Amino acid sequence: MAKIKILFIWAFGLISFIPVFVYSQTDIDNTISEYLQKEKVSDTLLLKTYEQLESSFIEHKLDSILSKIYAKSYLKKAKNENDSIKMADGYYFISKICSSDIEINYLDSLIMVSKNLKHIKYPGVGYLNKGVCFYDKEDYTKALENYLIAQEYANQNKNVHHQITIKHNIGLLKKEIDATAEALFEFKQNLNFIKTQDTVNKYSKNHIITLFAIADSYHRMDLPDSASIYVKKGLHKTFKRKDKYKYTGFLLLDGINNYMLKDYQKSLDSLYKVSQRIQDAERYNPNEAYCYIQIARALQKLRQNDKAIYYLKKADTIITAENYTDEKRIAYEILIDYYKDLGDTQNQLKMMSKLIIFDSIYYAKNKNVKSDIITKYDTALLIDERNVIIDKLEQQKKISNRSIFILIGVTIVLIIIVWNYYRKQKLYKKRFIQLINDDGKRNIEQLKREETEGLSKQELDLPDEIIKSILKQLELFEQNNEFLNPNIKMSSVAKKLKTNSTYFSKVINLYKKKNFANYVNDLRIEYCIEKLKYDPKFRLYSIESIGEEVGFSSIQSFSRAFTKKTGITTSYFIKSIDKQ
Repeated sequence: MAKIKILFIWAFGLISFIPVFVYSQTDIDNTISEYLQKEKVSDTLLLKTYEQLESSFIEHKLDSILSKIYAKSYLKKAKNENDSIKMADGYYFISKICSSDIEINYLDSLIMVSKNLKHIKYPGVGYLNKGVCFYDKEDYTKALENYLIAQEYANQNKNVHHQITIKHNIGLLKKEIDATAEALFEFKQNLNFIKTQDTVNKYSKNHIITLFAIADSYHRMDLPDSASIYVKKGLHKTFKRKDKYKYTGFLLLDGINNYMLKDYQKSLDSLYKVSQRIQDAERYNPNEAYCYIQIARALQKLRQNDKAIYYLKKADTIITAENYTDEKRIAYEILIDYYKDLGDTQNQLKMMSKLIIFDSIYYAKNKNVKSDIITKYDTALLIDERNVIIDKLEQQKKISNRSIFILIGVTIVLIIIVWNYYRKQKLYKKRFIQLINDDGKRNIEQLKREETEGLSKQELDLPDEIIKSILKQLELFEQNNEFLNPNIKMSSVAKKLKTNSTYFSKVINLYKKKNFANYVNDLRIEYCIEKLKYDPKFRLYSIESIGEEVGFSSIQSFSRAFTKKTGITTSYFIKSIDKQ
C-alpha cells in the first residue's frame, strides 16, 4: 500500500528548494558588500555587542525586515573586526532568512571563512545545511557528499546534535532509494544513541522525529505490529509536549497502522480526528488530500462506498500538479474504476486525462523514481485504455465524428497545457523573485526624470504654478495612502486638490503615463505587495478580504489589477512567499 509522505528533515537553517548556482567566493562577497552598502547599516547598530545583535535577530526572526537588518549588521561588524567566527555566525544568520535562491551561496561563504577554524559548529553546519538543500533538490549524490563531510566534522568536534541530525538525514536518503531496512538500522542506532546521552529530554525533538521515522519505516516494510510500538510512543510524547503539528502526524500514522492491521473502524476514528485537526489548524498541511484518501480506503473496506467516493472527490478538489505525489495516485485509479462501472464515460475520461497530466509532470520532476515500478494505471496503459473507450464509443455510434476530433484535440491541448505549465511556472518564479527583491521604494529623481521626459508646456497648456501644485498634492496623496479609499473618484480628488478635473486628468495622463483609474489601481497593488511581503497576518486573509483592505470593491477587479501589474496571480504570490 502507499505510504505516508511526511518527512521531518533536520538542519540548522531554513529548509527550502534551492536551484544550484556556481559563484566564486569573490562574487559572493561582492554581492553581499553591495547589498550592505545599499542597506546603509546604521553605525549605531555597529556599536552594539554581538550578543545584543544576535538577541535582536532572534527576537525579530518573524519580521523579515528587522531580522535582515540585524543579521547584516552582525556580519558587517564581524567583517570590520576581521573576526572569522563571528563572520561565520553572520553568514549563518543570513542563510536562515534569505530567499531560497541564494541560501546555498551564503552557506558556501560560511564554509570558506571557517574552513581553517577549530570550532564545534563550523564549518560542519554549512555542509549539513547544503546537504539538506541538495536533498530538497533530489540530488541525493551531492546531499550524501555534504552529509559525509559534515559527519567528519561532527565526530571530530564531538558535536552530538550534529551527529544525531546527520545520521537521521542519511537514513532518509536510504529510504528514498528504497533501502528501507538499511534506513531503519540508521534510525534505530540514532534512537539508542539519543538514549545514551545525559537526558533524553535534552534531545526531545530529535527523539520524536526518530520515533516517527522508525514507525514509517516499519510501515514501508509492511510490519504494522512493530510500527505500533513507536506510533504509541510518538503520540504520548507529542501530546505531553503539546506539539499539535507532530501529534497530528502521529495520528495519521496511527490511522494507517490500524488500516494495515485490518481494524478499519479504529483506523477511521484516528483519520477523522486528523481531518478535523487539519481543518481547525491555521497552518497548511500537505497531508490533507492523503488523509481523505486513507479515509476513503478504510470506508471501502467497510463497504461504505458512497462515503468513500465523497472523500475521494474531496481529495481531487485539492490535488494539483504542484502537490501531486505517487501516494495520491490511487485516488484516481479508484475514481476511474468507479465512473467506468457507472458507465459515466465523460467523467472516466476526465479522471484519466487528469492522471496523465499529473503523472507526466510528477515523473518529469522526480527523475529518481525507479523506472521499473509497474502500476495498474501507468501513463501508457491509461492512454491505451482511453483510446479503447473512444473506439468503442465510435463503433456504437454514440459519438459523432466531431466528438472524435474534439477528443483528439483534447489530447493535443493536454500536451500544450503541460508545456505551458512549465513555461508559466518558470515565468511566474522569475517575476516573483523580482517582486520579492524589490524594496518597494521609488527612486524619486529617476521617477521625476521619467515623468518629465519629452514633456513641454505646450503639451499641457497649463501654467507652471498649477502643474507644480497638482504634483505636490499628488505626492501627499500617495504618502497618506489616500488611494486606499474604495469610493475614490477623480472628481473628488481634483476638488480636494483645489483644481478642476480637466487639469487634473491632463497632469495624471502626461506625468504618470496612465489614466486616473490605472494610476490608483497601481498604487493599491504596490501597497498590497509590500504589506503581503512583510505582514504574515495579512497573508492569512482571503483574497477577497485582501482586495477590500486595499480599496477594491470586488475580488474580480482586484485579481485583474494584481495580475496586470505583476504578471502573476495573487494566490501564486502568497503561496510562494509562504514557502520562503
